[in-house]
Amino acid sequence: MGALDGYRVIDLTVARGWMCGRVLADLGAEVIKVEPPGGDPGRRAGLFADPNAPDPEGSLSWWHENRGKRSVVLDLDDPADRDRFLGLAEGADAVIESFPTGWLGARGLEPEALHARNPHLVITSISGFGRTGPYAGWSATDLTVAATTAELWLTGDTDRAPVRLSSPQLFLHAGVEAAVHTLVALWHAQHTGEGQHVDVSAQLAGMKCLMNAQAYHLIEGRELFRQGSWNNAGRSKFRIITPCLDGHAAVLVAAGAIGAPMMRFLVDWAEREEVADPLVIGRDWSTLNFLDEPLEFYEATSDTFTRLFARHTKAELYQAALDHLLLVAPVNTVADLRVDEQLTARGYFVPVDVDAGVGAGPAWGTVHHPGPWAKLSATPLDVQRRAPRIGEHTEAVLAAAARRPRAAAVDPDGRARPFEGLKVLDLAWVGVGPMTAGYLGSYGAEVIKIESSKRPDVLRLTNPLKDGRPGINNSHFYGDFNAGKRCVGIDLTDPRGREVAWKLVEWADVVVESFTPKALAGWGMDYAAIRARKPSIVMLSTCMQGQTGPRRFYRGFGNLMGALAGFYEITGWPDRDPAMIYGAYTDFVSQRFTTSALIAALDHRRRTGEGQHIDLAQLEASLQFLGAEFLAYEIDGRVATRCGNRDRDLVPNGVFPCLASAQRVERFPDGGPGAEGWVAISCADDAQWAALVARAGLPDEPQWHTAAGRRADEDRIEALIGAWTATRTAADVVAALQPAVACAPVHGVPELHTDPQIAHREYWVPHEHPVYGRVPYSGMQARLSRTPGEIRGPAPCLGQHTWEVLEEVLGYDPDVIAELLATDVVEITG
Repeated sequence: MGALDGYRVIDLTVARGWMCGRVLADLGAEVIKVEPPGGDPGRRAGLFADPNAPDPEGSLSWWHENRGKRSVVLDLDDPADRDRFLGLAEGADAVIESFPTGWLGARGLEPEALHARNPHLVITSISGFGRTGPYAGWSATDLTVAATTAELWLTGDTDRAPVRLSSPQLFLHAGVEAAVHTLVALWHAQHTGEGQHVDVSAQLAGMKCLMNAQAYHLIEGRELFRQGSWNNAGRSKFRIITPCLDGHAAVLVAAGAIGAPMMRFLVDWAEREEVADPLVIGRDWSTLNFLDEPLEFYEATSDTFTRLFARHTKAELYQAALDHLLLVAPVNTVADLRVDEQLTARGYFVPVDVDAGVGAGPAWGTVHHPGPWAKLSATPLDVQRRAPRIGEHTEAVLAAAARRPRAAAVDPDGRARPFEGLKVLDLAWVGVGPMTAGYLGSYGAEVIKIESSKRPDVLRLTNPLKDGRPGINNSHFYGDFNAGKRCVGIDLTDPRGREVAWKLVEWADVVVESFTPKALAGWGMDYAAIRARKPSIVMLSTCMQGQTGPRRFYRGFGNLMGALAGFYEITGWPDRDPAMIYGAYTDFVSQRFTTSALIAALDHRRRTGEGQHIDLAQLEASLQFLGAEFLAYEIDGRVATRCGNRDRDLVPNGVFPCLASAQRVERFPDGGPGAEGWVAISCADDAQWAALVARAGLPDEPQWHTAAGRRADEDRIEALIGAWTATRTAADVVAALQPAVACAPVHGVPELHTDPQIAHREYWVPHEHPVYGRVPYSGMQARLSRTPGEIRGPAPCLGQHTWEVLEEVLGYDPDVIAELLATDVVEITG
């Protein structure tokens, strides 16, 4: 039985929303995919099982993103089929859709009409920019949405256009984000009987991936730019992606307590092989301050590692990282990952009989798919059901007796926030865990975070920092991930501190932690110990590679996981080394999966009283965003790699130079990268190409009337478009083309704070922090019509709430608290 067993979801999404239903199906919901006659149009795009004979039943994106669903064919332009759909909606818990704005309303199927038939219904809409606001009617593609998030601006080489990942990502982010908020709304419906509308913006989901870039210019007064395979977050400059004997590897250069042992080992290794630069030999990495070093030192360090890595394979470098706790990772391909030792040990790739139960038609047999993205101890994911054939379940679903939505246990208090009363203990640090706890907090849960100055969250010392000065409470990087929480300073290395922590465990409904597997076990606080004291606990453990397997102790951060998980290999230009994706990309994939699993497990506990443990490896969750690429490799050995901004289906699909905006010219009067102007243009179909030709005055050549014809002449077409955009600003181009042609300005981070669509969605939430003042916090990527999420306050200083939590929540006597403070078992700073 899955965690969502008994829920029924009607999936109306086109390709840009498929992933939402897939996540819900994995968690145990019955997901009925409604397709038009002839099948979902998304079946005819992307990678295919047979690339030489594309078949709608052989779409690899369909196989991956619709696994576990049932297919019903209905023509929503036909009144009889609309009635059949409304009958399904009457018996459903949720409907998810991703049609263009207004498409359902034109057919009398807007949310108000659906709620009239079923007031308990959760209706989730997924779109490029949200259902309201000045961009609501824009045509959107993966590239044009990415352009408005600043992720594009921050990725690529400085001497070329900004570049996207070569596998579409934005609507995968939006799909899993939609799963999270659908689950929030379902939780509310089960407590109150109230349905509502969930409005998800792919733009805002993509902006969440900015990590710490979102307010750099406001906190430190400087803007970030793309720097190819080099770091671009601090004042130092180190090469992160480096060629090696059989590909590339990534390395993070770090000093202090975390970095010094690694750096000493790597420099000693380079010295033994006689490739170490004299400037890096004999340095004290434990006390070294990068801000004090000249540019020559950074170059010498990077050159040393370049020479060292050139002598070794990815496997050798990876093994050294595992043996010596190095912040080093191979830049993997899908071929590397398919035989990865850790993934094999955890049974990640699962056999799926894609022909099971099918009579006539194409036959492909058993194909291994990316499998469980989390391991739930009581309600394992259901990941071995294949994707449906067109209309495969129409007769059975429509003939079945009408089903009523799950009856709600109505809360007599009529709670205003879905998770009001839920108690969350946050033991996590850095990204995925804190963001997961933050989701629950933004919908009403009480989140208490444990930290210590002996082992603070490393983000507390990471830019952007108030006035650029290090300090335990100066980082808005930490702040953006921990807004609205209370923080208790407890030394968990002290047995007396663990006694206090145990009282918080007994208080909590949920525990979130992101240590490597041995840390909590060493303190006697692993899941087995916690469950023995509180069987109903729901505990999330999330680390790089999971709680089991030979590489479970691998340490690192999301920017290394971007290399390990294959994303760097597909980012950049085909004639150059891979490019960095700004930030810890996989953190922002994983945190949506962690939250989905956690809410589903809580819903299971609500119905059964049963707690459970969730083991989510960030590597395994992230690979869900490369599903079609893994299937292509599985079938005939196709290995995905980078291809700039070009697309498998859309021609043209590129980023073109244009005049810089007046604001950029004013900020960068001397020119340089800050004074650039770029605009993204995609033709989603032949009609958009015709509109581009007419509006931009391009040659109307007959051979370009089809995507195949345009692809044969892509270089010439891009040159013509670039010549037209070069004399205009991005705003001029957008005004000329939207909504007939998908296009968008390529925003840098400052533009996100003046963008009218983002302002309309009220994404930035200002709060007054006690140390670094009034700053904007990243807000919600979705709007819920009845229970909108909110960022309820600034991030806490370390230990800011120690006294009040110990006294008011745990009932400690003030004299006992004073003694604990005097002996440094607990602490208060700020």
